[in-house]
Amino acid sequence: MKRFLGDGLPEQPRLAVIANDAIGNFVVATPLLQMLRRTYPTGTIHFFGGSRTRELQQPSDLFDDQFELHGPSFWETASLLAARAGTYDLTINFERTALAKVATATFGAEGFVCGPCVGPGGRGDLDYPSDARGDLWRDEAWISEDITSRYDFLTSGFMGEILARLAYLEGPVPRYRVPSQEPSMEGPDILFSASASLPDKIWPEEKWVDLISTIQRSGRTMGLIGAPPKVGSEHWKGGGIEDAIIGTGAVVDLRGRLSLSEVVGALARCKQVFTLDNGILHLACATDTRTIGLFRYGIHRLWAPPVSNLHVLVPEPHQIVADISVSACVEALGLHENSGLH
Repeated sequence: MKRFLGDGLPEQPRLAVIANDAIGNFVVATPLLQMLRRTYPTGTIHFFGGSRTRELQQPSDLFDDQFELHGPSFWETASLLAARAGTYDLTINFERTALAKVATATFGAEGFVCGPCVGPGGRGDLDYPSDARGDLWRDEAWISEDITSRYDFLTSGFMGEILARLAYLEGPVPRYRVPSQEPSMEGPDILFSASASLPDKIWPEEKWVDLISTIQRSGRTMGLIGAPPKVGSEHWKGGGIEDAIIGTGAVVDLRGRLSLSEVVGALARCKQVFTLDNGILHLACATDTRTIGLFRYGIHRLWAPPVSNLHVLVPEPHQIVADISVSACVEALGLHENSGLH
Protein backbone atom coordinates (compact mmCIF):
# COMPACT_ATOMS: atom_id res chain seq x y z
CA MET A 1 0.00 0.00 0.00
CA LYS A 2 1.59 3.24 -1.18
CA ARG A 3 0.41 6.80 -1.62
CA PHE A 4 -0.41 7.65 -5.24
CA LEU A 5 1.58 10.60 -6.64
CA GLY A 6 0.21 10.58 -10.18
CA ASP A 7 2.32 7.90 -11.84
CA GLY A 8 3.54 4.33 -11.53
CA LEU A 9 0.40 2.54 -12.73
CA PRO A 10 0.58 -0.35 -15.22
CA GLU A 11 -0.58 0.05 -18.80
CA GLN A 12 -3.99 -1.49 -18.07
CA PRO A 13 -4.65 -0.51 -14.46
CA ARG A 14 -7.44 -1.83 -12.26
CA LEU A 15 -9.05 1.15 -10.56
CA ALA A 16 -11.47 1.30 -7.63
CA VAL A 17 -13.46 4.43 -6.75
CA ILE A 18 -15.19 4.65 -3.35
CA ALA A 19 -17.98 7.18 -2.75
CA ASN A 20 -20.74 7.71 -0.24
CA ASP A 21 -24.20 6.48 -1.25
CA ALA A 22 -25.77 9.94 -1.19
CA ILE A 23 -27.18 10.97 -4.57
CA GLY A 24 -25.25 14.24 -4.66
CA ASN A 25 -21.96 12.50 -3.87
CA PHE A 26 -22.50 10.06 -6.73
CA VAL A 27 -23.28 12.83 -9.21
CA VAL A 28 -20.32 14.98 -8.10
CA ALA A 29 -18.04 11.97 -8.70
CA THR A 30 -19.12 11.61 -12.35
CA PRO A 31 -16.64 14.19 -13.72
CA LEU A 32 -13.80 12.28 -12.03
CA LEU A 33 -15.06 8.98 -13.45
CA GLN A 34 -15.14 10.45 -16.95
CA MET A 35 -11.61 11.80 -16.51
CA LEU A 36 -10.37 8.42 -15.28
CA ARG A 37 -11.70 6.79 -18.45
CA ARG A 38 -10.06 9.49 -20.56
CA THR A 39 -6.73 9.16 -18.76
CA TYR A 40 -6.68 5.34 -18.53
CA PRO A 41 -8.67 4.20 -21.61
CA THR A 42 -7.53 0.57 -21.35
CA GLY A 43 -8.04 0.36 -17.60
CA THR A 44 -10.86 -1.28 -15.64
CA ILE A 45 -12.92 0.91 -13.31
CA HIS A 46 -15.00 -0.47 -10.45
CA PHE A 47 -17.30 1.81 -8.47
CA PHE A 48 -18.20 1.21 -4.81
CA GLY A 49 -21.29 3.14 -3.74
CA GLY A 50 -24.33 1.92 -1.88
CA SER A 51 -27.97 0.99 -1.73
CA ARG A 52 -29.28 4.57 -1.98
CA THR A 53 -27.49 5.20 -5.29
CA ARG A 54 -28.08 1.73 -6.74
CA GLU A 55 -30.58 3.04 -9.31
CA LEU A 56 -27.96 5.43 -10.70
CA GLN A 57 -25.05 3.01 -10.46
CA GLN A 58 -26.58 0.03 -12.25
CA PRO A 59 -27.36 1.69 -15.62
CA SER A 60 -24.29 3.96 -15.62
CA ASP A 61 -21.70 3.54 -18.38
CA LEU A 62 -18.96 5.33 -16.43
CA PHE A 63 -17.47 2.15 -14.95
CA ASP A 64 -17.11 -1.52 -15.78
CA ASP A 65 -18.77 -2.86 -12.65
CA GLN A 66 -20.40 -1.52 -9.50
CA PHE A 67 -20.78 -2.77 -5.94
CA GLU A 68 -22.73 -1.77 -2.85
CA LEU A 69 -20.26 -1.00 -0.10
CA HIS A 70 -22.66 1.10 1.98
CA GLY A 71 -25.99 -0.35 3.07
CA PRO A 72 -25.67 -4.16 3.10
CA SER A 73 -25.29 -6.13 6.31
CA PHE A 74 -21.96 -6.27 8.11
CA TRP A 75 -21.35 -9.83 6.92
CA GLU A 76 -22.07 -8.97 3.29
CA THR A 77 -19.69 -6.02 3.49
CA ALA A 78 -17.01 -8.18 5.12
CA SER A 79 -17.37 -10.71 2.30
CA LEU A 80 -17.05 -7.96 -0.30
CA LEU A 81 -13.89 -6.63 1.33
CA ALA A 82 -12.36 -10.10 1.50
CA ALA A 83 -13.22 -10.90 -2.11
CA ARG A 84 -11.66 -7.65 -3.41
CA ALA A 85 -8.67 -7.42 -1.08
CA GLY A 86 -5.47 -6.39 -2.84
CA THR A 87 -6.95 -6.60 -6.34
CA TYR A 88 -6.61 -2.94 -7.43
CA ASP A 89 -3.63 -0.99 -8.73
CA LEU A 90 -5.18 2.28 -7.54
CA THR A 91 -7.98 2.83 -5.02
CA ILE A 92 -9.45 6.35 -4.89
CA ASN A 93 -11.53 7.25 -1.85
CA PHE A 94 -13.18 10.58 -1.00
CA GLU A 95 -15.04 9.54 2.13
CA ARG A 96 -13.75 9.95 5.69
CA THR A 97 -15.92 7.26 7.27
CA ALA A 98 -14.23 4.35 9.03
CA LEU A 99 -15.70 1.85 6.55
CA ALA A 100 -14.44 3.77 3.50
CA LYS A 101 -10.95 4.11 4.97
CA VAL A 102 -10.78 0.39 5.82
CA ALA A 103 -12.03 -0.49 2.32
CA THR A 104 -9.35 1.73 0.78
CA ALA A 105 -6.58 -0.03 2.67
CA THR A 106 -8.08 -3.45 1.88
CA PHE A 107 -8.60 -2.90 -1.86
CA GLY A 108 -5.28 -1.11 -2.26
CA ALA A 109 -3.16 -3.39 -0.08
CA GLU A 110 -0.96 -4.35 -3.05
CA GLY A 111 -1.19 -1.07 -4.97
CA PHE A 112 -1.58 2.68 -4.65
CA VAL A 113 -4.19 4.56 -2.62
CA CYS A 114 -5.56 8.09 -2.93
CA GLY A 115 -7.61 9.76 -0.20
CA PRO A 116 -8.49 8.87 3.40
CA CYS A 117 -7.08 5.48 4.38
CA VAL A 118 -6.23 3.63 7.59
CA GLY A 119 -2.56 3.21 8.35
CA PRO A 120 -0.50 0.01 8.42
CA GLY A 121 -1.93 -2.53 10.82
CA GLY A 122 -5.13 -0.53 11.10
CA ARG A 123 -3.51 1.94 13.52
CA GLY A 124 -4.39 5.56 12.85
CA ASP A 125 -4.62 7.03 9.37
CA LEU A 126 -2.12 6.78 6.53
CA ASP A 127 -0.27 10.08 6.13
CA TYR A 128 -1.17 12.16 3.09
CA PRO A 129 1.64 12.81 0.59
CA SER A 130 4.07 15.65 1.25
CA ASP A 131 3.13 17.56 -1.90
CA ALA A 132 0.55 20.18 -2.88
CA ARG A 133 -2.23 17.58 -3.16
CA GLY A 134 -1.41 16.35 0.31
CA ASP A 135 -1.54 19.94 1.54
CA LEU A 136 -5.05 20.28 0.11
CA TRP A 137 -6.14 17.03 1.78
CA ARG A 138 -4.91 18.45 5.07
CA ASP A 139 -6.54 21.84 4.45
CA GLU A 140 -9.81 22.37 6.34
CA ALA A 141 -10.83 25.54 4.44
CA TRP A 142 -12.12 24.15 1.16
CA ILE A 143 -14.92 26.75 1.06
CA SER A 144 -12.53 29.71 1.24
CA GLU A 145 -12.63 32.32 -1.52
CA ASP A 146 -8.86 32.15 -2.11
CA ILE A 147 -8.51 28.40 -2.61
CA THR A 148 -7.52 28.72 -6.28
CA SER A 149 -4.75 31.19 -5.44
CA ARG A 150 -3.40 28.87 -2.75
CA TYR A 151 -3.44 25.79 -5.03
CA ASP A 152 -2.37 26.62 -8.57
CA PHE A 153 -3.58 23.25 -9.94
CA LEU A 154 -7.20 24.33 -9.29
CA THR A 155 -9.17 26.53 -11.68
CA SER A 156 -12.25 26.60 -9.40
CA GLY A 157 -13.29 25.75 -5.88
CA PHE A 158 -15.95 23.31 -7.08
CA MET A 159 -15.93 19.93 -5.37
CA GLY A 160 -16.10 18.03 -8.67
CA GLU A 161 -12.84 19.61 -9.81
CA ILE A 162 -11.18 19.26 -6.41
CA LEU A 163 -11.85 15.50 -6.39
CA ALA A 164 -10.36 15.12 -9.87
CA ARG A 165 -7.24 17.16 -9.13
CA LEU A 166 -6.63 15.32 -5.86
CA ALA A 167 -6.43 12.17 -7.99
CA TYR A 168 -3.78 13.91 -10.17
CA LEU A 169 -6.13 14.07 -13.17
CA GLU A 170 -5.49 16.85 -15.65
CA GLY A 171 -7.38 18.53 -18.47
CA PRO A 172 -10.90 19.96 -18.70
CA VAL A 173 -13.44 18.90 -16.08
CA PRO A 174 -16.56 17.58 -17.86
CA ARG A 175 -20.16 18.18 -16.83
CA TYR A 176 -22.13 15.70 -14.78
CA ARG A 177 -23.29 12.59 -16.60
CA VAL A 178 -26.06 10.48 -15.12
CA PRO A 179 -28.54 7.93 -16.53
CA SER A 180 -31.80 9.44 -17.79
CA GLN A 181 -35.11 7.84 -18.69
CA GLU A 182 -38.32 9.47 -19.93
CA PRO A 183 -41.05 9.19 -17.27
CA SER A 184 -44.35 7.73 -18.41
CA MET A 185 -46.40 10.55 -16.89
CA GLU A 186 -46.71 14.16 -17.96
CA GLY A 187 -44.83 16.48 -15.63
CA PRO A 188 -45.61 19.97 -14.26
CA ASP A 189 -43.93 23.23 -15.29
CA ILE A 190 -41.92 23.60 -12.07
CA LEU A 191 -40.48 20.81 -9.94
CA PHE A 192 -39.69 21.32 -6.25
CA SER A 193 -37.36 19.47 -3.89
CA ALA A 194 -37.74 20.49 -0.25
CA SER A 195 -35.76 17.97 1.83
CA ALA A 196 -32.06 17.88 2.65
CA SER A 197 -29.50 16.06 4.76
CA LEU A 198 -28.99 18.81 7.35
CA PRO A 199 -31.42 21.10 9.18
CA ASP A 200 -29.47 24.24 8.25
CA LYS A 201 -30.20 23.56 4.56
CA ILE A 202 -33.96 23.77 5.10
CA TRP A 203 -36.18 26.62 3.86
CA PRO A 204 -39.19 27.25 6.16
CA GLU A 205 -42.71 26.03 5.57
CA GLU A 206 -44.37 29.47 5.54
CA LYS A 207 -42.05 30.66 2.78
CA TRP A 208 -42.78 27.59 0.67
CA VAL A 209 -46.50 28.24 1.06
CA ASP A 210 -46.09 31.92 0.08
CA LEU A 211 -44.02 30.99 -2.96
CA ILE A 212 -46.50 28.32 -4.07
CA SER A 213 -49.35 30.83 -3.81
CA THR A 214 -47.52 33.24 -6.12
CA ILE A 215 -46.68 30.52 -8.63
CA GLN A 216 -50.29 29.32 -8.59
CA ARG A 217 -51.51 32.83 -9.49
CA SER A 218 -49.12 32.81 -12.45
CA GLY A 219 -50.89 29.75 -13.85
CA ARG A 220 -47.86 27.49 -13.78
CA THR A 221 -48.21 23.91 -12.58
CA MET A 222 -46.02 22.47 -9.81
CA GLY A 223 -44.80 19.09 -8.58
CA LEU A 224 -42.81 17.81 -5.61
CA ILE A 225 -40.16 15.13 -6.14
CA GLY A 226 -38.26 13.16 -3.54
CA ALA A 227 -38.12 9.84 -1.74
CA PRO A 228 -41.31 8.16 -0.47
CA PRO A 229 -42.22 9.88 2.83
CA LYS A 230 -41.35 6.92 5.10
CA VAL A 231 -38.01 6.34 3.36
CA GLY A 232 -37.23 10.04 3.23
CA SER A 233 -37.70 10.51 6.96
CA GLU A 234 -34.95 7.95 7.62
CA HIS A 235 -32.25 9.92 5.82
CA TRP A 236 -33.40 13.52 5.24
CA LYS A 237 -34.87 16.51 7.04
CA GLY A 238 -37.95 18.40 5.89
CA GLY A 239 -40.67 15.75 5.82
CA GLY A 240 -43.15 18.01 7.61
CA ILE A 241 -42.47 20.80 5.11
CA GLU A 242 -43.09 18.39 2.23
CA ASP A 243 -46.45 17.48 3.78
CA ALA A 244 -47.33 21.18 4.03
CA ILE A 245 -46.40 21.71 0.39
CA ILE A 246 -48.71 18.89 -0.70
CA GLY A 247 -51.33 20.19 1.75
CA THR A 248 -51.66 23.41 -0.28
CA GLY A 249 -53.52 21.39 -2.90
CA ALA A 250 -51.58 23.16 -5.64
CA VAL A 251 -48.64 20.76 -5.95
CA VAL A 252 -48.68 17.27 -7.46
CA ASP A 253 -47.06 14.68 -5.19
CA LEU A 254 -44.47 12.79 -7.23
CA ARG A 255 -42.47 11.49 -4.27
CA GLY A 256 -41.53 7.86 -4.76
CA ARG A 257 -43.38 7.58 -8.07
CA LEU A 258 -40.28 7.79 -10.27
CA SER A 259 -37.02 5.88 -10.43
CA LEU A 260 -33.93 8.06 -10.14
CA SER A 261 -33.32 7.79 -13.89
CA GLU A 262 -36.93 8.89 -14.45
CA VAL A 263 -36.38 11.77 -12.03
CA VAL A 264 -33.55 12.93 -14.29
CA GLY A 265 -35.87 12.63 -17.29
CA ALA A 266 -38.58 14.64 -15.51
CA LEU A 267 -36.06 17.31 -14.53
CA ALA A 268 -34.91 17.55 -18.13
CA ARG A 269 -38.50 17.86 -19.36
CA CYS A 270 -39.85 20.53 -16.97
CA LYS A 271 -39.37 24.28 -17.41
CA GLN A 272 -37.72 25.08 -14.06
CA VAL A 273 -36.47 23.38 -10.91
CA PHE A 274 -36.56 25.00 -7.47
CA THR A 275 -34.59 23.07 -4.88
CA LEU A 276 -32.48 23.08 -1.77
CA ASP A 277 -28.84 22.00 -1.83
CA ASN A 278 -29.42 18.26 -2.16
CA GLY A 279 -29.11 15.35 -4.58
CA ILE A 280 -31.98 16.58 -6.75
CA LEU A 281 -30.08 19.81 -7.39
CA HIS A 282 -27.11 17.89 -8.73
CA LEU A 283 -29.33 15.68 -10.90
CA ALA A 284 -30.99 18.85 -12.29
CA CYS A 285 -27.57 20.31 -13.06
CA ALA A 286 -26.89 17.28 -15.25
CA THR A 287 -29.69 18.56 -17.51
CA ASP A 288 -30.13 21.88 -19.32
CA THR A 289 -33.19 22.90 -17.29
CA ARG A 290 -32.96 26.21 -15.44
CA THR A 291 -32.43 25.37 -11.78
CA ILE A 292 -32.73 27.68 -8.78
CA GLY A 293 -30.70 26.32 -5.85
CA LEU A 294 -30.73 27.55 -2.24
CA PHE A 295 -27.29 27.22 -0.64
CA ARG A 296 -25.69 28.06 2.67
CA TYR A 297 -23.37 31.03 2.37
CA GLY A 298 -19.82 29.90 1.57
CA ILE A 299 -20.84 26.29 0.95
CA HIS A 300 -22.01 27.37 -2.51
CA ARG A 301 -18.38 27.94 -3.53
CA LEU A 302 -17.66 24.25 -2.96
CA TRP A 303 -20.90 22.49 -3.90
CA ALA A 304 -22.58 24.60 -6.60
CA PRO A 305 -21.53 23.17 -9.99
CA PRO A 306 -20.30 25.83 -12.44
CA VAL A 307 -23.00 25.27 -15.07
CA SER A 308 -24.94 27.97 -16.91
CA ASN A 309 -28.39 26.60 -16.03
CA LEU A 310 -27.87 26.92 -12.23
CA HIS A 311 -28.99 30.12 -10.48
CA VAL A 312 -27.52 30.17 -6.98
CA LEU A 313 -29.35 31.90 -4.12
CA VAL A 314 -27.50 32.41 -0.82
CA PRO A 315 -28.31 34.38 2.32
CA GLU A 316 -26.19 37.29 3.46
CA PRO A 317 -22.96 36.36 5.27
CA HIS A 318 -23.68 35.14 8.81
CA GLN A 319 -27.31 34.43 7.88
CA ILE A 320 -28.91 31.04 7.20
CA VAL A 321 -30.83 29.53 4.29
CA ALA A 322 -34.11 30.18 6.12
CA ASP A 323 -33.38 33.91 5.78
CA ILE A 324 -33.50 33.85 1.96
CA SER A 325 -36.56 35.92 1.04
CA VAL A 326 -39.55 34.74 -0.94
CA SER A 327 -39.24 37.83 -3.13
CA ALA A 328 -35.70 36.79 -4.17
CA CYS A 329 -37.03 33.36 -5.11
CA VAL A 330 -39.97 34.87 -7.03
CA GLU A 331 -37.54 37.01 -9.01
CA ALA A 332 -35.22 34.06 -9.68
CA LEU A 333 -38.18 32.10 -11.04
CA GLY A 334 -38.98 35.00 -13.38
CA LEU A 335 -42.39 35.73 -11.88
CA HIS A 336 -41.61 39.36 -10.97
CA GLU A 337 -44.81 39.72 -8.99
CA ASN A 338 -44.91 42.43 -6.32
CA SER A 339 -47.29 40.87 -3.85
CA GLY A 340 -45.85 42.09 -0.57
CA LEU A 341 -44.04 38.83 0.12
CA HIS A 342 -41.24 38.73 2.70
